[in-house]
Amino acid sequence: MKIVTRLATIVFLLITNLELSAQSIIPKLTDRNKKGILQYFKTIVKNNQVIIGQQCSESPDVALEYKKNFQRLYDSTGHYPALLGLDYGYFPDIDFAQTNEYALKQWKNGGLVTISWHADCPFTEGYNVRLNTIDNKNIIDLKKLLKDAPDSKEKASYRAELANVAKALKQLKNAGVTVLWRPFHEMNGNWFWWGTNDRKNPTNQKDYAALWIDLYKTLTVDYGLDNLIWIYAPNIAGTYFPAPAVFYPGAQYVDIVALDNYPKVPAFNDYPELLKLGKPVTEGEIGPIEESYGKFDEMEVLNAFKGKAPYFLQWHSWPGAKVNIVDNLHYKELMNDAAAVTLDKMR
Repeated sequence: MKIVTRLATIVFLLITNLELSAQSIIPKLTDRNKKGILQYFKTIVKNNQVIIGQQCSESPDVALEYKKNFQRLYDSTGHYPALLGLDYGYFPDIDFAQTNEYALKQWKNGGLVTISWHADCPFTEGYNVRLNTIDNKNIIDLKKLLKDAPDSKEKASYRAELANVAKALKQLKNAGVTVLWRPFHEMNGNWFWWGTNDRKNPTNQKDYAALWIDLYKTLTVDYGLDNLIWIYAPNIAGTYFPAPAVFYPGAQYVDIVALDNYPKVPAFNDYPELLKLGKPVTEGEIGPIEESYGKFDEMEVLNAFKGKAPYFLQWHSWPGAKVNIVDNLHYKELMNDAAAVTLDKMR
């Protein structure tokens, strides 16, 4: 009886060790179409691994931002992040060609690309992304921007920029690039013009959903962009923000739910609530709050998302704000950890 028990124990330990060994091996991403990437994300979560992402968009000069964020991290650790974050907005006259150049570079090197769109506000003069949507709710009418809306200067402004964005995305599609696409993010905050019109009881959810669905149909139907993985990315819930799911436009128009979060210490707030939407849940944007600039523990970031999120995208630093990976604590340990999916490990 003792022999049988010992044999059973040995077999159990062997199976356990094999499972742990399998989980420590980072799988290669060989199928980089939309379906393949989403399936890969499921595997990464199951393996308790996390894809490392870094944003590069503090200024319109992508080459400079790449050097400060991506290249500097590689020079310090010997590893590039597997996910590159870029932006199609935030600045006037953005150079789409340069942005796409770096997206293609990352893709050709075997990595992944996520692109945000900080669109210009069509309800104010000049180029401006930010607008307090509570104080200015009387001048904002998202319905004016829809494809079938009557002609107006707001519609013309918005749809002209949208056409440029679609053209740039089309170039990436023609090059075979699948894009993790994150438009109109942090909509439950009041700092971008597409945001909430009330901190406690917003009434513009339907208008936001209509804007999202119009964008989805414009890009996928009118421009044939089937290479986009659509990311709904609210901010965390809190005293000043409605719940993250309040503006959700519907399951058929979303592929991934991604939380944006700037905590004192790494955390994955609202994860159980967002799981209820039935989509993969990840971290679309993370960085330290002001009191933790330069003191964010990157190993704690990794541990916060293992087994939950397929990737995290850490935001860039800016003058006086040490936010990106390489400007914070234990970034070398992060990039060398067995569970961290860096570019060289994924391809």
